[in-house]
Amino acid sequence: MNHRTVFAFLLLSATLSGCGANHLVKKGNAHMDAQRPDAAAMEYQRALDKKPSHPEALRGMAAAYLGKNQPVRAILPAQRAAKAGDAESQLLLVRALLTTGRAEDALRTISEAAEQTPNNPVIQMLLVETLIANGEVEKAANKADEHLIDVASAEARSLHTWALVRSNRMDSAIAMAAEATAMAPENAEIQSLAAMVFWKGKRQEEFNRAHKMARALLPASPRDQLRDALWLAEQGDKEGAIRKLAGLQGAYPQNGTVSAQLGLLYAQQKAWADSVRSLNVALNNPPYKGAANVAGVLSMKTGDTIKETKRRAEYIEIANQLGSSYSALNKHAEAAQAWGLALQRSLKPTADGYLAVAASWERAGNIDEMGKAAQKATEIDPSSAAAHYTLARAFEHANNLEWAIRHGQRSWSIDSDKAAVAVFLGSLYEARGERRVAREIYRDALRRHPSDAVLYAAFERVGGTRRR
Repeated sequence: MNHRTVFAFLLLSATLSGCGANHLVKKGNAHMDAQRPDAAAMEYQRALDKKPSHPEALRGMAAAYLGKNQPVRAILPAQRAAKAGDAESQLLLVRALLTTGRAEDALRTISEAAEQTPNNPVIQMLLVETLIANGEVEKAANKADEHLIDVASAEARSLHTWALVRSNRMDSAIAMAAEATAMAPENAEIQSLAAMVFWKGKRQEEFNRAHKMARALLPASPRDQLRDALWLAEQGDKEGAIRKLAGLQGAYPQNGTVSAQLGLLYAQQKAWADSVRSLNVALNNPPYKGAANVAGVLSMKTGDTIKETKRRAEYIEIANQLGSSYSALNKHAEAAQAWGLALQRSLKPTADGYLAVAASWERAGNIDEMGKAAQKATEIDPSSAAAHYTLARAFEHANNLEWAIRHGQRSWSIDSDKAAVAVFLGSLYEARGERRVAREIYRDALRRHPSDAVLYAAFERVGGTRRR
């Protein structure tokens, strides 16, 4: 066989291989159209076995992996196809990156695509979604105003609505949601998300209409959709999960589980006000509302001990996060109340838990409640120096000098290594005119903290002198 014959043979083999790969890609595409990603992946793999760099096969494989809920495996084929110049694969790559929590990488990729084709509405929608995933909600809303307002699709209107909601532009979000529901009366996701927007915006009539339409299109239970949303959160797409759960809240506003998961995710994203709103809804709806607390044991009245234990743990988690979210908003009285609810439901409440409640009541200026919480802490753990110190401060705030000294002294006797306690206790004795006792406390504390300027100043104030 001469060189010309060998070349012709290789060329023919490559051509036949390419034709075979194309045929397999078409079969894979047909399976994808029929929503059979497993079968499609097999055909795409066979095509790649024949031609490893086939862009359409790589793109199909990425899409199949996404269809199989395997976003991590979708990244590599999508990257290879995008590098070969396949524009559609670039969008699949962004979706895979978003789903796996790689929002910064997704933003770099979609920003490049938007620069190359600035008038592509699909790319612009994905850019808005990616900006939200990166926490750039104001920029996302501005991009939506700029690029999505003229896109005549219900999906664009719904995403635009969501961008406005996340940036807390509620008046504009309500108007956009009304347009979305009018454009897609049979779309359950759009109707339910709009219902949530109307509910948040206190537009009862619009909420009733959208909620009714959504429930007519959705199953009686949100169990499957809730599972899908939590899967997204587990993969790393927190904002995608929040968007799905927000829609579920619009359709199932009295489902405490949906609102609880939404509120917990909002807290992870530091959306404190939205977290507070959803967690309060959760605690005021089944399965968390109406829990009976008898002798410190939470009963959900199910007759199922395992379920009751699970519900108790969920209730405590929700209440604790509600307290933390309130605290982040500087609403200290509400935070103390929420943390108190968690402690009431706990089988073994801790002194530290009640001390956190006491500290929050102190910041709120409610000394009576501060004292009650501190008293509870001392009852749970009488050997806690911190509990006695907190209770002493509560008595001092209430101008009860005798009991403030009693608990201050108790704290000092349990742990005499705290300079702040010594300064506090000494000041109480000073207020009672017992400067000698105060001086001895300060002197004793200075042996442990010789460089403490506050302690030394107090010592000098009552006539103490440093020994040479």
